[in-house]
Amino acid sequence: ADLPTRWASEVSADRPPLKAYPRPQTARQSKQSLPSSLQKLRDDGDSNTWFNLNGLWEWEPAASEVPPFGKTLNGSILVPFPVESCLSGVAPKSSKDVVMRMWYRLTFDHRTPEDQRTLLNFGAVDWQTTVYVNKMKFGTFTGGYTGYELDITEYLAKDGSNEILVYVYDPSDLGHQPQGKQAISKIDNPSSTTYTPNSGIWQTVWLESVPSVCYIAAVEIEQSSLASVTLTASVVKDGLMPGAPVVTFTVMDGDVQVASASVDASVPVTLKIPSAKLWSPESPHLYDVKVTACSAEDTVFTYFGLRTFALGQHEGVTRPLLNGDFRFLAGFLDQSWWPDGIYTAPTDEALEFDILASKKFGMNMARMHTKVNPERWYYHADRHGLVVFQDMVQKYHNADPAVVPLFLQDMENTIAGRKNHPCIVQWTIFNEGDCWQEFNVTDVVRRVKQADPHRLVDTDSGGQANDLHVGDVNDIHTYPGPGDTQPSAKQYAMLGEFGGIGTFV
Repeated sequence: ADLPTRWASEVSADRPPLKAYPRPQTARQSKQSLPSSLQKLRDDGDSNTWFNLNGLWEWEPAASEVPPFGKTLNGSILVPFPVESCLSGVAPKSSKDVVMRMWYRLTFDHRTPEDQRTLLNFGAVDWQTTVYVNKMKFGTFTGGYTGYELDITEYLAKDGSNEILVYVYDPSDLGHQPQGKQAISKIDNPSSTTYTPNSGIWQTVWLESVPSVCYIAAVEIEQSSLASVTLTASVVKDGLMPGAPVVTFTVMDGDVQVASASVDASVPVTLKIPSAKLWSPESPHLYDVKVTACSAEDTVFTYFGLRTFALGQHEGVTRPLLNGDFRFLAGFLDQSWWPDGIYTAPTDEALEFDILASKKFGMNMARMHTKVNPERWYYHADRHGLVVFQDMVQKYHNADPAVVPLFLQDMENTIAGRKNHPCIVQWTIFNEGDCWQEFNVTDVVRRVKQADPHRLVDTDSGGQANDLHVGDVNDIHTYPGPGDTQPSAKQYAMLGEFGGIGTFV
């Protein structure tokens, strides 16, 4: 059934939905742009460096995997709302009508300036995707929760008339991949702890312009400290450019510069922050960082929040200490499922509303449950001071050995794609008995610790793998509860879930 939220009335095919800049933690500013507030840059982006491709795309169920180049498709869909959402315009009315294989098509006008390159970005597509630009195949991408970027410069038409074709295959819960709480059967039978599935493009698609000779590809931030931050910038440069590009980091507290350094690209630099202001739920202080590279040809702005989250002793008991102090963390099991957009909030205001509502209810944390949200959700959590325990997406029910490489790929991409956010302080690898039985659990914990040694790890929230005691948390579930879990010298005690008290309306 269509269940529009109060924001649904703001969604229209007449204007691009979700117009907010999709990557606020790495906001690029061109040399041609006048300086503006960083808040505006992170919310709106710089029109000289990005172009939003959200809006009406052509769409149809796929009769084959042969690309329909130059052909108008039979229907249209409102991107980036997933197929099964009422906001997409093509939602199936019953489970038997679910489309597992589909084509998207967009024609657009774009010319790349001589001194620029054009990157095509997909925030997330569920699940397996093959992308073509002007008949050039850019490969097949697997994973429904994190994004990818394609350099399409050499394949854009000189007259500006371009075509994107996207083939998507998503078997949802009938496949081997981690799908979280999606279940095709729930279209006909909405009940229990699974929900309407989510297929296709479900996060913003956009073009980005970057300097052709050299540009900043990514910034890695290590902020688990009370006094310093470690920054590393990776740079993509033209093969003719000699030597390693120099990157300059300038840390600002409001309008005041507090630290700076210049180093070669890909070389970490640690900057001490004098009289550091720490990030916490009560005071989520963020420092801005201006990053310039390639002889100041490229500039991006990022941010960080200094905080630590580590095991320690409080009154003789092992506790998780935020900035060296124990505070009771309480929050919702946030599944981020929208009645109208499924995985996709109808507007950025709606996305932020969940964060503000949690705080208004007196919560100081959320467990992001078996889903990875768009980056703007974490940006809002960073700004408003909501601690996040981030789940890895599970293969919920009917797991088999085929899930292992797919899960590990999603896990690694989740950590790499979200670990710059100060709000995330803990990774949750498995949930209950969803799929851990197919894994060498100890090895998976080792992988997470290796990928991110600065956050705590919850091995299995409420499941039997928790009994192995190989992570940092002894985490149980009790319904309706609450129950009484116990800490040890190497683990703190957490009640990962309790309650489940409600009624159908």
